Amino acid sequence: MSDSLPSNSKKTKSANSTNGRPKKPIWRFFEQGDEIDKGHYIATCLACKQTFRPGKTPVMEKHIMNNCSKVDHSICEAVIYMVEAHETREISSGANTKRQNSESDQVTLENFYENSDLSKE
Repeated sequence: MSDSLPSNSKKTKSANSTNGRPKKPIWRFFEQGDEIDKGHYIATCLACKQTFRPGKTPVMEKHIMNNCSKVDHSICEAVIYMVEAHETREISSGANTKRQNSESDQVTLENFYENSDLSKE
């Protein structure tokens, strides 16, 4: 009965390569090099050819916005817009609510200890 299965029912790994997270938009301005670690790749700036091992999103964004002298001004503005939009979405979605809630639930040192006279021994 296994002979009745169509041969195209098995997908190859390359055709189904949706492993991990999708690439961040900053990768449009970088060439993906060799894999250093699982899911981490060397990034090469398309404008100035500087390499980053591994290509981490914040470092790549900072490079385009501040350090790359060969990148087109419109690309720099686009990256600034992407970063600002991402930060705005994080703030409005409450991405840091876990940390904020834990900090507000903590008791301060002054409120923890009652004011009492210490005996002189």
